[in-house]
Amino acid sequence: MNAFIHAPARNRSQSPDTQRTSRAHLEILCPTLLRPIPEHTGLRMRTPAIARLLARAERRPGRNADPVAALMGAFGLDGERPTAPIAVLGEGVAVEPERFWMHADPIHLRPDRERLLVYAGTSIAPDPDEAKALVEGFNRHFADEGLQLIAPAQARWYLRVDRPMPGWPMAPLHRIQGGSMAEYLPRGSEACDWVRLLNEIQMLFHADPVNRRREAAGRPIINGIWIWGGGTLPRPSEFGSAPDTLVGDHPLLLGLARLTGRPRRSLANWLDDPGPITGQQLVFWDRPWRAWLEYDLETWSGAIRELEAAIERLWTPLRVGRLGTIQLDPCDGETFALTTRQTWRFWRRRARIHD
Repeated sequence: MNAFIHAPARNRSQSPDTQRTSRAHLEILCPTLLRPIPEHTGLRMRTPAIARLLARAERRPGRNADPVAALMGAFGLDGERPTAPIAVLGEGVAVEPERFWMHADPIHLRPDRERLLVYAGTSIAPDPDEAKALVEGFNRHFADEGLQLIAPAQARWYLRVDRPMPGWPMAPLHRIQGGSMAEYLPRGSEACDWVRLLNEIQMLFHADPVNRRREAAGRPIINGIWIWGGGTLPRPSEFGSAPDTLVGDHPLLLGLARLTGRPRRSLANWLDDPGPITGQQLVFWDRPWRAWLEYDLETWSGAIRELEAAIERLWTPLRVGRLGTIQLDPCDGETFALTTRQTWRFWRRRARIHD
């Protein structure tokens, strides 16, 4: 009698080889995800689901090391393209196609020996009444120059100008926070006009009663604005292929959603229920990045833990083929893409990232 050794039956509910794998692709942009935690903080985190994904994924070149440029690139736009008019649109402000807008975010300039350091964000931003007073004072002062300042959010202001203003190649605010102002001032033939404008704004704000009250209360004064990202809305022909669905709360993402007509969900809504993912979905997970810029490690770590929980929740849909790919881009030059078949690379040891 012939004897046969039969292999155990394969569990068809788990193996990607015996079923049709979804083509759904989830891309998560998560700036600062892999930033090393400063030793002196004593902060320790375990993120095993993220570590497992990174270990089993294929590494590829990332879109861009700058989060804003990476987000623009996801829509086929040049990463250096002006972002202000798109973000204004995302704030819910009506934007005329040919109107010129600039970011003009409130900043605190702090003397440090022979230089001025730039600080920004919610930790120094004015409250609504303070912002209203500073904006009204600015608009009265510069009315004849065709400049109009608006403050739709606590730490995000915008400048509307009647005509394009040349020579403003100032770096995005997120690149310079905590750095020396002098290193990022405009240079070239029009630089003198820009430096004059920035100095005039600094003197105007310094004399405002808002700042006298803030100074008396021991709060950092708002003694300037940082102007960057100026231009007009992109033409439809400038866009490449865009994701099918969007998740996030950043005004730039909201503006891109409006321009492309793509449906968008808030991060909070998506965290409650990611739902079935179809087509190409882009998540802009900017919470850790915003916290990192303000040296708020507690909020940063909380946002990373939220991502850890989301990745753990998505692991089963990916492994059984209901989701085809998860791509995690920390915006540091590399992206990590994991397909259903690659989830079975159990021999790849998990990287230690936040342990």
